[in-house]
Amino acid sequence: MEYLSRNQINTEKWDKRIAASPIENIFCYSWYLDATSKNWGAFVEGDYESVFPVPYTNKLSVKSLYQPSFTRELDIFGDNIQWEELMIRFTKLFRSIHFRNRDKGIVPGGTERVHQQINLKEELNYSTNAKRLIKKASQQFKYIESDNVDQLVALFHETAFKKIDSISNEDLNRLTTLMNNALQNGHGQLIVVEQNGEMVAGGFFLKDKKRITYLKGAATNEAKKSGAMFGLIDHAIQSFMASYETFDFGGSDVENVANFYKKFGAEDRIYYNYLIDNLPNWFKSLRKIKP
Repeated sequence: MEYLSRNQINTEKWDKRIAASPIENIFCYSWYLDATSKNWGAFVEGDYESVFPVPYTNKLSVKSLYQPSFTRELDIFGDNIQWEELMIRFTKLFRSIHFRNRDKGIVPGGTERVHQQINLKEELNYSTNAKRLIKKASQQFKYIESDNVDQLVALFHETAFKKIDSISNEDLNRLTTLMNNALQNGHGQLIVVEQNGEMVAGGFFLKDKKRITYLKGAATNEAKKSGAMFGLIDHAIQSFMASYETFDFGGSDVENVANFYKKFGAEDRIYYNYLIDNLPNWFKSLRKIKP
């Protein structure tokens, strides 16, 4: 296994490896990491038989592995790399690590997080309130596919952006790049909600193998009250269900957001957050490497 910097990675081989894996993790394609990561490299085994992406920050020559914005999990793709081996390699590269993964107990101290998803091959189970608002929305709004991501970013900036402290202007620029990258690589779809010829809401959806992932959406306050987001999500579910198996809401530990998703019958899926500071000392304390 060797570590490769971004300019050493064969992009075509990398993306083919991610696409061929039974793991569905759209966050690890090269075009996704290029948009969301400040820097990234990878551990690669053989001729890309196994790979692990390594997004990192580099401040004052101190490197830290981190989970980039608009990504949920990092994964090992292939069977020739193990977590214990990666952790040993991490001690030589990073002062701290932060990543999320679906596996429990990779290292001590992982904390549970949840996101919500729907099995599209099972009968839909909308709440009564969701059905009412979807019907209300159907009488007022039109749903149109678009490739103008700037529209959605502008609407997001005017509405939700001001309420979310964790998203910066830099993140917003990365989001724009990410959506354009997804469209260019055939992995994205923007659905715009129009009323009287004007955009009042919209959402961007990521497409990968058998999974649709809701990346980001926004709506005016008036459109929200009229059920625009309920109508948007229902329209997306109905549009994608013939070709995909899972509708992934991207996830939220925020109760009111999770409750919105659950009105469509979404269920929680658990994954784990791992955060370790001062990695070499932590590793020594577990006697994993010699002092």
